[in-house]
Order: sequence, then structure tokens, then C-alpha cells
Amino acid sequence: RITGCAIVSVVMNNIPALLNHLDANRESPTLSLAYASISDEGIVEVSKFLRDNPFVKYLDLRGNNIQAKGAMALANGIKINRSLRSLNLKWNAIGKDPSGMQALCDVLKSNLTIGHVDLRNNRINNVGAKYLGEMLTANTTITHLDLSWNDLGADGGLALLEGLKHNSTVLDCQLSGSKVGEETMHEVAFLLRRNKASAAYKASPNSTGAQMAAADPKTAALGKAVEKAPGRGNQAPAAETDEEAPPAEEQPLKKGPQAKANWTPKDSSTLMLRLMMKEREQVLPEDKLFYQQIAEHIDKLLLETSKHKQGRVDGEEREKLSTTGFLEREQRYIKEIRQAEEALQRVISEKEFSQKELAAKTVSLNQLNDQSTSEVRESVVSQEKSAAEEQQLRKELRELQVEKNTLQDKLALNVKDLELLEQENERLRQHVKSFQRDVNEILA
Repeated sequence: RITGCAIVSVVMNNIPALLNHLDANRESPTLSLAYASISDEGIVEVSKFLRDNPFVKYLDLRGNNIQAKGAMALANGIKINRSLRSLNLKWNAIGKDPSGMQALCDVLKSNLTIGHVDLRNNRINNVGAKYLGEMLTANTTITHLDLSWNDLGADGGLALLEGLKHNSTVLDCQLSGSKVGEETMHEVAFLLRRNKASAAYKASPNSTGAQMAAADPKTAALGKAVEKAPGRGNQAPAAETDEEAPPAEEQPLKKGPQAKANWTPKDSSTLMLRLMMKEREQVLPEDKLFYQQIAEHIDKLLLETSKHKQGRVDGEEREKLSTTGFLEREQRYIKEIRQAEEALQRVISEKEFSQKELAAKTVSLNQLNDQSTSEVRESVVSQEKSAAEEQQLRKELRELQVEKNTLQDKLALNVKDLELLEQENERLRQHVKSFQRDVNEILA
């Protein structure tokens, strides 16, 4: 594997070789460019590859000296890609300029596919950690994050911790050598245990992992909250109900005329009469006072009893009204739940149809992309051919222009010669006429 990496490092030194490598791995789920020295210029081509590729799931770009410019270009590709699951960027320099981390974190905030991010040894400082914390607050898919050997510092650790407090999906966050402080490391470890417990209960409340998470006293409360079944509402647990209501055999049985089932207003009057008779029979003042206090106390109890009876009647009436309302609400809720389930089934059906339609459109899009690429190539060839023909025509035009100029010069010379010849011809005519005249004169 080390030999393979060395070969990639040698081959990827130029853009054409990188493009050939990307084209060869267009349908592969894994794209490895580890230690390929592609730097920021090559990342632009990788970003274009990600935008148009629906197959790549694992991207390995470690050890490529990627900085802020490359990170921003890579973010543009990740923003459109919908297949990437793992992103390995360790041993780069993305955090050297905070703008690179900002661009990458802004894209990861809304990403719904990437679950593993490796940013080890990327020169990320406290400013970059602030962007990471904001990203963790919004992201809901990243489960494993490695930030080891970055200079986050105490402030960066606090910013990262604030993001993790609002995140429930990160299960593993490595911070070795990041200088965040021991207390922050403990807080992060607690939050990760919380997320693991929540994930375990959501996946399977009765599984071994969920029970192990429940065994941790720091996560047991969370486990109980997740384990509570819907519909139990505010009902008290059975154990608590048993504690509040002691067994029937432990409750004392009331006997005699004081039994509640047989007690009547006449019995109360009889009791008060007997107390008055006992009071009159007493001789000592303190005994009389004692019976008077008993009688006053019984009067108060009887008054409170009447109030309690009235309160019980009112309570029963209220309970009847509330129970009637509860039943109506329960029926209404059952109907709403049924409607929601039907709507959910329709949504699931629509989702499946949309996924099939999306797959068909993706195939059509790929075909159109191939067709567009072919047409672009043909257009380039046609333009090159047209340019060559234009050059040839220009050359012929220049030659014709030179030939035209030459002919025009010759024509001008011929015209001049013709004029001279006409002048000479006219002179000769005059001379002939003069000679003829002289001959005539001599002959005469």
C-alpha cells in the first residue's frame, strides 16, 4: 500500500495525470489520493469530480498540503454531492487560514450524508474550532470526528464543547494533542456517553448496549426517559402505586356503630347526647372541661366530614366530566393518529415513487451529460477545423491581393505605354502627312 501511495504521488504531479486518474475511478465508491501532492490546484478538479459523481462514498485526501483555497473549492463540490459518506483530510493545512475552515463547516452544517470526518493535524486554531462548534450545532449526520493534533487551545475547546452540547449524533470525537484542557476532555466524554446512550435506546431499548448505557449513573436518567412507552403519559409506575396503596390485609377494618358504611346523622346526635350526659355526671371541673373539648372536637370533625362529603361529590362530578372529556379526546387522538399513519403511508409511497423517479432522472442526466460532453468535443473539433479553414482562406486572400496589386501595376504600365504609342502614332501621322505634302509639291 505504501508503494501504491508513492506511485500516486509521482503520477499526480500534473493536472492531466490527475484527470486520467479521476476518470478511471469515476464509478468507484472509493477515491484515494493520499499523499498525491495535488495541492490546491488539483483540488479544483477533485471538486468538479465530486459535483458530477453519484458513486463516490469514501474520499481520502490526506497529506496533500491543502490550504484555504483548496478547502473552499472542495466545499463547493461537497455542497452538491449526495453520495459521500467519509471525508479524510488529515495531514493538510486547512486551518492555516480560518476562511478554509469556515467554508468547509458552512457546507457540513446542512450535509445529510457524511458521517466520518478526519481533520487530524490541520493547523486548526481556536477560530477554526469556533466554526466547528457552530457546525456541530446544526449538523445531524456526523457520528465520528477526529481533531487530534490541532492547536485548538482552551478557548477552542470551549467553543467545540458548546457545539457538542447541542448535538445528539456525534458518538466519537478524538481530541488527542489538541490542548483543550482536562476538564473540557471530561465534559466532551460525558456528552459522548450521553449520545451513545441515546443512540442505543433509540435503536433497541432492550438490547445489551442499551442496558450497558443504563448501567452508567450519568446516562441512566436519559435511558429511563427514552424507555418510557408512549401512551403512559403521567401514569405512575406500578411500584409507586403499590407503595402508596398498602395491601388490603394491612388496612384496619372498622367495626361497630362507628363504621363508615353504617354511620348516620342519628348516630352523631346520639354520640353528642351521651357526651353531654357524661359531662353532667362529672364532678371535677377538669373532667367537665375534658368532655367539653371532646364535644367541640367532634363538632369540628362532623363539620369537616360534611365538607369532605360535599368535596367528594364535587370531585366525582368533576372526574365524571373530565373522564367524559378524556374519552372524547382519546377518540379524537386515535382518529388523528390513524389519519397521521395514513398520511405517513402516503408520504412513504410518494417518497418511494420520487426515489424511483429521481433514479430515472439521474440516469437521464448522466446520459445528457455524456451527450453534452460529446457535443462539446464535436464543437471543439468543428471550431478547430473552422479556424484552420479561416487561416487558409486568409492566406489565399492575401495572395490574391498581392496578385491583384501586381496586375494593377502592370495595367498601369500598359496604359502608359499605350498612351505613348498613341502619341508616337499621332506624330508619325503628322510626319506622313507632311511628307505626303512635300511629295505632292515636288511632283507638281
